[in-house]
Amino acid sequence: MKKFALPAVLVLTPLLASCGTSPAADDAASAPPPVAAGEVHWSYSGAEGPAEWGHLSADFESCSTGSAQSPIDLPAHADQKATEHPTITSSLTVGESVDTGHTVQLVPESGASTVEWDGTEFTLAQTHFHVPSEHTVAGEAMDAEFHLVHTTTDGQTLVIGVLAEEGAENAAWQPFVEGAATPGTADLPLDVAAMLPEDPTYEAYEGSLTTPPCTEGVQWVVYTTPVELSADQIAVLDEASHGHNARPTLPQGDRTPYEGTLALGE
Repeated sequence: MKKFALPAVLVLTPLLASCGTSPAADDAASAPPPVAAGEVHWSYSGAEGPAEWGHLSADFESCSTGSAQSPIDLPAHADQKATEHPTITSSLTVGESVDTGHTVQLVPESGASTVEWDGTEFTLAQTHFHVPSEHTVAGEAMDAEFHLVHTTTDGQTLVIGVLAEEGAENAAWQPFVEGAATPGTADLPLDVAAMLPEDPTYEAYEGSLTTPPCTEGVQWVVYTTPVELSADQIAVLDEASHGHNARPTLPQGDRTPYEGTLALGE
């Protein structure tokens, strides 16, 4: 398993059974859901790709003009260290997989995870993935990246990033993989504590959502050590990503990522 000296921080297609669907049916099943009336269509390539997001809608302007956008390339070593030690507390729960048209989310019923960060409590709203990883470390992308999106009642957002590389099968992430293969699946077990890397080291910085509208003011906490997923698990995510669903890295600017550890609370 790779260990970076520095910290780092889903439109899935259902896997079709091999029992006699026609090519036309296969194509229809693999297509993203139709765009709702009044919704702006965006994608990860071509004329509606990341470079054009800011021009597709006035609501997406930050995608082009923002000065603190995500993802970024994280350095191989972080000179600055955190002065506080935030905690993450989780409990066993279940969730439902939801195809958003750009990724598959696992939405928990309740109580899956809370993060105490700088005196504010953030609650897990959903988990999704990107293939390949959006954040890179010293210019290197990983096979996948999971985002555990935590929010507050007043609209603040904190995202825990978990990088993933090919290796051994990961039992803790298998329910998510199964949900990615079959969006709409309910009662999927969710154990956040088991899904996180054993090494609690992270790299943090302030950035943005990595999808339109690219809203800034998002606190990013990216784990240094990637988790391992088997080749089969990564293949499911790759199939579900419709080719890829990762925004390229953006300029770091005057932001300086810093290193810390995220302890598991009781």
